Amino acid sequence: MLGTFASVEKRVIGQGTCVAYKIYSKSHGQLAFRHYKRELWALKELSVATKEDSAQNHIVQLMDHQELANSYHLIFPFYSETLAMKMNIRTKDPELAYRFLQQISQGLQYMHQRNIIHCDLSPSNILIDSSTGCMFICDFGCAHSDACSDSGDGFLADEEIGTRYYKAPEHLFGSRAYTPATDVWSLGAIFSEILIGYPLFNGDSDIEQIGKLVFRLGKPSLQVQAEEMANYPDANKLIFFDDNDSDMDDYSDDESEEEFTNTRTSLAAILEQENVPQLGRNIITSTLTWSVKERLTLPRLNTLLSL
Repeated sequence: MLGTFASVEKRVIGQGTCVAYKIYSKSHGQLAFRHYKRELWALKELSVATKEDSAQNHIVQLMDHQELANSYHLIFPFYSETLAMKMNIRTKDPELAYRFLQQISQGLQYMHQRNIIHCDLSPSNILIDSSTGCMFICDFGCAHSDACSDSGDGFLADEEIGTRYYKAPEHLFGSRAYTPATDVWSLGAIFSEILIGYPLFNGDSDIEQIGKLVFRLGKPSLQVQAEEMANYPDANKLIFFDDNDSDMDDYSDDESEEEFTNTRTSLAAILEQENVPQLGRNIITSTLTWSVKERLTLPRLNTLLSL
């Protein structure tokens, strides 16, 4: 399996134990090195030392790491499935959705209690033990310290991070302040996708992604724009919300009228059409908010799931 900065290989060690070698090639230069060091730092901070710890906290276990002449290696238990593989069939799966939500919200809460923000939660970064159904958060190459904490990770927040479909809106506007709300948005976006069978926000660029958010969620309130969004580095993108901008009401030559209408259906209408239960609706609408301050917290989410 080949990623942006690393490849993953299945290898057999010892008495036939299958492990996954994540290999960062030094040929990719400083950016790959920084991702390796960031991932190693985060995994050491999380201190998931045993398989039991890993299963309980839903964080992949780092078994070992190596620095060789031409590459850096991180060694993990091997899991043959990811959540993305389960979702490739693009069908609704409520059972999988709630199992994902329960396990990964626990994993995120464990991370956040240790001031680690994943910053790139996506279906591809969630491993599944096919024999038990247990899920594990992996790929910490974009992880940062909580911007609200006093701890520093020693890394500069100077690069684009996250997978666009699951990226919180504040980061589409250039914010480099990573908080628990960063991961909560991603959690809600993935949860909704499993429940309804397709991604809610599937823009091909950051600007198009912002447009998808506007059509699904409506425009952010003037209060949120003034108190939160105006402080973002790319606040000039707020012009996208200008009522006089008629481009949002036109569809392109390669987009049918039906496709145009479907992509502009509101979130509330979609949840109604897909018969999403009330609890699911409450979770989705509370995690997918323009406002960082108003976004559902993980302790509150876990309380809702336990009721």
